[in-house]
Amino acid sequence: MIRRALFIVPYIFVTACGSSTTPGGATASEESGAVVTATTTGPGDTSTSSTSGPGSTAGAETTVGAETTVTPGTDDGPKFDVGGTMDDMAGGDCATHETDATLTGTVYGPDGELPVSGALVYVTANEPAGIPQQVYCAACTPLACDDDETLTNADGSFTLQAASGMGKYLVVQKGQFMRVTPIDIGPGAASLNDTLTTLPSQNDPNNGEYIPLVAVGDGSYDRIEDALGKFGLGETVIGAFEERLVPGTETFDLWDNGQDPSSDGFVSQGTFADLIGDPTALDDYHIIFVPCSYDDYTDALNNPQNVQNIRDWVAAGGRWYVSDWSNEWLQLVFPEYQNLNSWNGQIGSADNGSYDSLASILDDGLLDWLEALPAQFLDINPLNDEAHPALNQLPQVMTVDNWSGIDAILPVIVDDGQGGMVDAGHKVWLEGPGGAPAGVHPLTVTGQFGCGKLQFTSYHTAEFFNYVGLSPQELVLIYTILEIGSCQDPLPPPEG
Repeated sequence: MIRRALFIVPYIFVTACGSSTTPGGATASEESGAVVTATTTGPGDTSTSSTSGPGSTAGAETTVGAETTVTPGTDDGPKFDVGGTMDDMAGGDCATHETDATLTGTVYGPDGELPVSGALVYVTANEPAGIPQQVYCAACTPLACDDDETLTNADGSFTLQAASGMGKYLVVQKGQFMRVTPIDIGPGAASLNDTLTTLPSQNDPNNGEYIPLVAVGDGSYDRIEDALGKFGLGETVIGAFEERLVPGTETFDLWDNGQDPSSDGFVSQGTFADLIGDPTALDDYHIIFVPCSYDDYTDALNNPQNVQNIRDWVAAGGRWYVSDWSNEWLQLVFPEYQNLNSWNGQIGSADNGSYDSLASILDDGLLDWLEALPAQFLDINPLNDEAHPALNQLPQVMTVDNWSGIDAILPVIVDDGQGGMVDAGHKVWLEGPGGAPAGVHPLTVTGQFGCGKLQFTSYHTAEFFNYVGLSPQELVLIYTILEIGSCQDPLPPPEG
């Protein structure tokens, strides 16, 4: 369900090409003696009302804070995979400039409820170019020195010091999710309406709304399409303690990788073998998910050209996600990044039995975000008729339905283009015990390949059984997918 709320918005005026309608369909304006806010009462239905009840500022004086002086980029800057700040990237040449407006708000995911950590929020006088509508190299580039920017906190909240002015643009971005809103900013403090700071749920570049272009290999298990629907990339329906994506509402494509999407009422774009055999089809996507499945189309990997097609797509900037029993789609395509466990004498097999693992969280940002989540995301058990893991053991998190395993991650040394060598190998997000052979193994890993990223989880993205709400491992997926969509320094792919 999309979060709908009223916010008081003093001294901020929103315009869109001469009208008072934002790209998301909401309106905001100011009337003398009253604070006017926007409400959304249904899809495409907006209304404007003035507040004069409890908590209203109608008729009251607004105290404008004193001017402050900031140096753009001297805080944390955008959270690149490689680190750095805007000012660093601009060569430290940005001069200070005065600001007289303070914008506050919270960035939410497309569902309107899940806060987004480390999202970039900035105000600029120049309309952004937007997200390319095909695979691309998301190299980090500096904002202009006159742009005012900040990053959201772990709970999605932010405070942005900005210079007032007419005809500006408010940009909220995390990876390939981006919302661009024309905006006029008055001096003083303003709390931004959620409609301006919620990441889009659909791709509509003409109205300043961008989401990643996603393909999902519909597998025999692991209904990742439902997880994406719960995140807001489609509508879900709840019944009999199940929450399922409604066919036809998804804002991504499904390809048959062991489960024909049309059998569930979805449109199938073809087989996964068709997809990887067609470089022009691959280039239509920013992210490709290969969830847990039988090996219906793994024979396509016997064709070296198909393997090269995937590697070329990732090197160009694609994000390649693989889970659990689909491990061949990682190991046979990117073997230099990891050794998979052997099981029952099967050398190179990662199918090492079923196990649950109480995983340790190795990334501080992920842990901070999980700890800051609103109460409804901490425990889905009140919504269900059977017990599921909850976020009650942090800094550890229970992962269920692990069927694969990583024995070791390997260094992948490449030239950084600046006279040095760097390791583009896997980062470990979670590690935990279990499997055969028993031991502590990496459970969630990410590596860089050229301009793109690889990600693997040894567990189902979604729990095996049906349930309502986002499980802890689905939350980990959402966080990491948002993170690996961020810009990064381009590196040459390793030779292979």
